[in-house]
Amino acid sequence: MVTAPRFQEIRDWSPGYINVTPEHVTIMAECTACGATREFAREKLPSHLHFSLISEIEPHLKCSSCGAKAGKLRFGSYVA
Repeated sequence: MVTAPRFQEIRDWSPGYINVTPEHVTIMAECTACGATREFAREKLPSHLHFSLISEIEPHLKCSSCGAKAGKLRFGSYVA
């Protein structure tokens, strides 16, 4: 039986600025309103936010499930 990898968050860690997050770190966007999560696509970030603080990006995140602007970025990696 093959189990799907799960996301393991790095607790109490934030790079501050999005551009200093190492490429090997996976970023998950979580909606604090409905709990939906999905992988954050760095390449889809508007160019004016490429060198922004994480705290400046989060208010712009809109949930694709419920429409709320209550996003939180989580940093970590997938584990088996």
